[in-house]
Order: sequence, then C-alpha cells, then structure tokens
Amino acid sequence: MFCYNERMKRKWDVSSKEVRQKCVGEIINRIDEQQDLEFGLLAAEEIMDIVAQNIGPDIYNLAIKDAKKLLQDRFADIEVDLDVLHHRA
Repeated sequence: MFCYNERMKRKWDVSSKEVRQKCVGEIINRIDEQQDLEFGLLAAEEIMDIVAQNIGPDIYNLAIKDAKKLLQDRFADIEVDLDVLHHRA
C-alpha cells in the first residue's frame, strides 16, 4: 500500500482526497504488478485510463463551473450595456 502525503496539494488538484488516494493507489499497484517488466506504452496508457476514470469527472465539473461563471459575468456585462443604451434613447 502507499502513504498519501496531504501536504502535497497541487494547483491542479480538483478531486477529493479519497479520489486522489484511490487513483494514486491504483497507479502504484499497476506499477508494482509490472516491476519485472519494462514500463512501456501499454502500462502508460493504463495509467492514463486510471487517471481519466478517477479524476476526469471532477475536472469536467470544474470546467462546467468555470464556464458557467464566465457566462454569468458576460451576461451581467451585456445587461449593463443594454441598460445604458436604453437610458440614452
């Protein structure tokens, strides 16, 4: 098993501690299974799959949240612009 270091927070961490621990654990287990083999393309692809499956939904949700905020801000700006035009008429 592995020891997860809680102090190692990275700016790209968007998942819960449990999801990150699960993903790291699965990666470590996969590497341990391949100790006697050369770490190659298939192993790297499997690790990418593990990361995508475990963290992908959180990254997607963060992107949706960011897009929603951006659109809300832009619509607010448009509303102000329309109010200015309305008062000029």
